[in-house]
Amino acid sequence: MAAQISTSSLSIQALSPRGKGLIRRSFAFLGHLAIWVGCYVGGCVLLTSLLLHGRVPWGSLAIAVPVAIGTYLVDRVRLSPGNVDPSDQMAHEARADLLMRMGGMIRLLAFGLIGLAAVMAADRSPLVLIAVVGAPIGVILYSHRGFSRRPKDQVLFKNACVSISIVALVMLLEYPGASMGSLIAVAGFLLLHVFADAMLCDIDDSAADRRYGTITIPNLIGSARAWLLAFVLNAMAFLWMAWAAAQGLCPWMPSLVIAACLFAATLMVHAMRANRTKDLIDLKLPLAVVVAWSLVLWIGL
Repeated sequence: MAAQISTSSLSIQALSPRGKGLIRRSFAFLGHLAIWVGCYVGGCVLLTSLLLHGRVPWGSLAIAVPVAIGTYLVDRVRLSPGNVDPSDQMAHEARADLLMRMGGMIRLLAFGLIGLAAVMAADRSPLVLIAVVGAPIGVILYSHRGFSRRPKDQVLFKNACVSISIVALVMLLEYPGASMGSLIAVAGFLLLHVFADAMLCDIDDSAADRRYGTITIPNLIGSARAWLLAFVLNAMAFLWMAWAAAQGLCPWMPSLVIAACLFAATLMVHAMRANRTKDLIDLKLPLAVVVAWSLVLWIGL
């Protein structure tokens, strides 16, 4: 009886508002530090390698994850506090306050991670090293307020920059040993998904983007239609992958399982109706890829 009471108390404590609040705060804190962004880019690398080579790309993950985290943090804290984008501060005050309080440490962490990725990339092709070193430079230019009109402020161009840069890094890491047709098939699939996810991440920042002149798809068509467009892009990605698999460019069933899981993950995030969805968007792709590949291995496809 005592053991049962003790176990029940632990269960109640685990489900208490205080416990749930701690989990939410920890989840948000890791999101502020770009851990979920790193997971997202790592998931893109994992998806690509599994479809092209059928293996987990540990070396590529050791490059892609730290450079993704470091580049995101550089975009948020800049080289000095005076260069921080005011729209970022308005969009997420809690994140901005945390990063500003830890500004020096965050900059050290960001460039340390990028330096680590550069060291890891040194034995790859020169293009990989250029991509790693160029990532923080590109993100600074992408949103530099010294321009009369920032690249970040252009409709479509903002999401295109994000999707193309991520997919380019992934393809540079994983192209050895793959045919051109397979590379094009996986790159097209990824581009559709990353573009859709980048667009959905803009929904959280709609008010700040509108205030500071950044034209985003959600601000043009509304969040409900942005979600609908994301579903259309996910469906297009599924059909694209089905076509690629039918052409023998990618393994048939693994490709369809991964495409279906990614579509389902997008539907699940939409059904959750969270106040802020960016961190959920960042996590859905890597989790969907892991679940899909686990199913493939379990079923023996």
